[in-house]
Amino acid sequence: MPWRFGTALDVGGRSEQQDRVAVLHAPDRQRHLMVLADGMGGIAGGALAAQTLLDTAARHFAQPQGSRAFELLQDICLAAHAGLRQLPGDGESAPGTTMVLLYLDGRSAAWMHVGDSRLYHFRSGCLLSCTNDHSMLRLMLNEGVIEAGSQEAAAMQNRLYMRLGGEAEPEADFNNCKLEDGDLFLLCSDGFWQTVGPEEMLSVLAEHPLDKDGPQYLVELARQRGGETCDNISLAIAQWQASSYWQRLRQFKIWNKAG
Repeated sequence: MPWRFGTALDVGGRSEQQDRVAVLHAPDRQRHLMVLADGMGGIAGGALAAQTLLDTAARHFAQPQGSRAFELLQDICLAAHAGLRQLPGDGESAPGTTMVLLYLDGRSAAWMHVGDSRLYHFRSGCLLSCTNDHSMLRLMLNEGVIEAGSQEAAAMQNRLYMRLGGEAEPEADFNNCKLEDGDLFLLCSDGFWQTVGPEEMLSVLAEHPLDKDGPQYLVELARQRGGETCDNISLAIAQWQASSYWQRLRQFKIWNKAG
């Protein structure tokens, strides 16, 4: 299998872990679905909301995949949102969650997100792309209304204008690509990316492999920097290594069994 995976979580300085992470594999190991959810902090039912997304994703992924990647991810997004709408609570008290989905199928990757949990896509040792936060802070920074690092920016940090759950139906962002050897994807909650930058993510993983101690090392780094009151921290990492896969395959002798 050309993919390597790794995950890690930490409760941080909170009393409850409201982040959820899952890496799902098809029986033939040719398709994979990564899910990361950050239940809305301070809102009752945040952990339940995040788990609802994971459970919904698992059910949809287990079904025969005759649809395209966008349709699969969109179905998960809308079904999870509808499920959250059935939970007790109204308005700001309604359970909600962010969402990052990454679907891997052969040499293709597709991802969809809602909220301020992120997906980073690295290629050839550089950051190729990053999802755009659905937060008031990012919206106002993009419009030039406030400046990064200001008191106004700090006050807007945790205010989202899009999430799963609540009254408004989410309009999730979608992207996809054809894979190249070495492509690396990192999904994370805001408890992680607020303290660890993209360049540092790569430098740590160069010393601590993602399928060994790399994810836990990164999470512990974020925990130390976040202090005693830091948010929940979660991440999931996947890397495509096609060249090493074929190198391993060429080590085996092949006999023709026909006849």
